[in-house]
Amino acid sequence: MPRASLLLPTDIVSVFSPDAAADAPSPEPFHIDVEDLRAALLAHPVYAAVDTLEHVRVFMEHHVFAVWDFMSLLKRLQQCVTCVTVPWFPAPRPELARFVNEIVLGEECDEDGRGGYASHFELYCAAMRDIGADLKPIESFLARLKSGVDPLAASRELAPPAIASFVSQNLDLALHGSPPAVAAAFFFGREDIIPEMFQRIIPHLAGQGAAVDRLVYYMNRHIELDGESHGPLARQLLGALCQNDRGLWLEAEQAARQALESRLAVWDAIHARLS
Repeated sequence: MPRASLLLPTDIVSVFSPDAAADAPSPEPFHIDVEDLRAALLAHPVYAAVDTLEHVRVFMEHHVFAVWDFMSLLKRLQQCVTCVTVPWFPAPRPELARFVNEIVLGEECDEDGRGGYASHFELYCAAMRDIGADLKPIESFLARLKSGVDPLAASRELAPPAIASFVSQNLDLALHGSPPAVAAAFFFGREDIIPEMFQRIIPHLAGQGAAVDRLVYYMNRHIELDGESHGPLARQLLGALCQNDRGLWLEAEQAARQALESRLAVWDAIHARLS
């Protein structure tokens, strides 16, 4: 995948020109073919296996790393279409800046269901505490990052192998991938499919008591926000980034397939632990 440095405010103009804004294309002039991988993910046996509190704990201890690295992809997109530097410059495409900022608002400081606000990562960690899941690996991972340890090295050391590969791929994409590739992984690998994946898990959490209430709330928030708002916004962003450039759409398709393939590997690894 081509290496791309992070965009500075003056670089954004080269991605979103006023002329491009005037001739907005249809969201997907080229079809991205990921249906085989999408179907495999939605038919995966891991959802039915999350049927006891112990299995929920194992699932969450793996999945929490994916909840964390989600924000790195989103923050890269925020850098691409808004100004997050000083001095500030207006975004060339305010509608795209609003798209991304709306997603950031929902993901970084959502209602926590208890009268306060929290990022979805913090909400997930609170749900892990409720069921007695082990937070030490993810907390140690974040502590290493704060001390300056390379995140790729830290993930290899502290995350389960399949998760470490997943996190490494997403961090590399967030740091070095092109904007269309990041947007494709974010939409197809996260916002588009997460609601349907969580809809398959929730029925198996029924009857496991109040300990899973916060986890169910977290999943329902994703189903609501991603399905009704964030998913459509992410799709529009991808279309705006790729425009009518077939080469960019092909690059987006490659990134989308890689994102779904690595998610399948994670589900396979978790299912193996639960079997």
